Amino acid sequence: MVACGINCNIAPVVQHVIDLAAEPSEESSRLREDLEYVSSHAVAFARGLHRAGVVTCVTEVLPMSLQEVYRRFLNDADIDKDAFDVMKSELQPLRHLLDNGAVDSVMLSSGTSNFDDAEISTRATKFVIDEVIRKLLRFQGPVIVAQADPSDESITCLVHEPLRALFSGSDMVILRQDPDSQQASVNAMYAAIEADLQLRSTISASFERVKGMKGKLLSSHEAETSSLPSLVLAHRTLAEAAYRASITALQPGLSPLVSLQSGSTILLLTPTVPPLTGLNQQSDPFEPLGRALSRFQPRIRHVPYTLSSGLSSTHLTFLSRVAAVVLVLATTTSVLADAQIEIWTDVERSLSKMEVNRPKTARLVVSAGDVRDLYQEEMLGKGWWGVACWDYNRGALEAVAEVLGGQREATGVPPIKIRR
Repeated sequence: MVACGINCNIAPVVQHVIDLAAEPSEESSRLREDLEYVSSHAVAFARGLHRAGVVTCVTEVLPMSLQEVYRRFLNDADIDKDAFDVMKSELQPLRHLLDNGAVDSVMLSSGTSNFDDAEISTRATKFVIDEVIRKLLRFQGPVIVAQADPSDESITCLVHEPLRALFSGSDMVILRQDPDSQQASVNAMYAAIEADLQLRSTISASFERVKGMKGKLLSSHEAETSSLPSLVLAHRTLAEAAYRASITALQPGLSPLVSLQSGSTILLLTPTVPPLTGLNQQSDPFEPLGRALSRFQPRIRHVPYTLSSGLSSTHLTFLSRVAAVVLVLATTTSVLADAQIEIWTDVERSLSKMEVNRPKTARLVVSAGDVRDLYQEEMLGKGWWGVACWDYNRGALEAVAEVLGGQREATGVPPIKIRR
């Protein structure tokens, strides 16, 4: 999974929830007896994911009996003790995972609050999050709500469905629409946040929960993700195809490196950030990018930069002598993202001064992480050709080098615009 660029497992770690109120059967009896056994294997699987640097997400494990409990709550009716006990029993596998620290996030499908009225659906989801997940199960991590299938004609307003999830207390929303509809949903959420102070407070709390999960992800890469040759051939091929498919050009057209004259010198500027793997913290994680680029453009000058010191006299000397500069920005934390954007500002300012008396330098920026954190619209206005590879292990860097060298077109889809 890690070698293919998957660092969040949005799938059931375990799914053996059964209807304990149904008529007994051989299968249900066996599952009742094996709940602890199956859950223990699920915990082991989740811990293995954690050691590999993959965060876990349990989805669709909430029992159908929950809806009956909620309907009674909604109608101010007494909650039937037997129904409540059934619900608690059906939640035991999930509770076992939570108690063992095997769950980083919980995802609710839209079906968990499948009511005809939109307002009731919002209240239903809020009930599930507040009363069941937060209070009954005592889970304080991120809760994700998955948007309904866009082909479901019973959903009358897909654009506002994510907004209802926001009001219900969801920390994250998975959008499944076309890009234009996704952008409309995001704009509707921003408008609601700007108009509702209470909602801003809710968003701040969600941010802290998601930040905690993201920090766990960034600090737990212990798998040797760069050792693709150690994979079986089929997995290695899959990993390479996955990275190539994800490379995203942020402007139309081919890489400016393609039009450089033969023998031109290219400066590769990369940040001094820790490798994604935990095996060799002394290595430069961007060496594979420099080696891969040299196959297409032999005169590559690879010079790292530090976030604390910024550009040195060495950087400025190289900038004054090269035909092109490839600036790499990498996601680690939001603080480092801001510092790297300042590096871009310094590089752009320095090049602009130098170009008064010499030809214009080709400018390229590689976003090796979340492009919404790293790429600024101002970069496009200043003539920077941007490409995103979303990660900086060897597979991603070799794939982006093919695009930079003009050997392959970027086929990824640019993300919708998210305000920083």
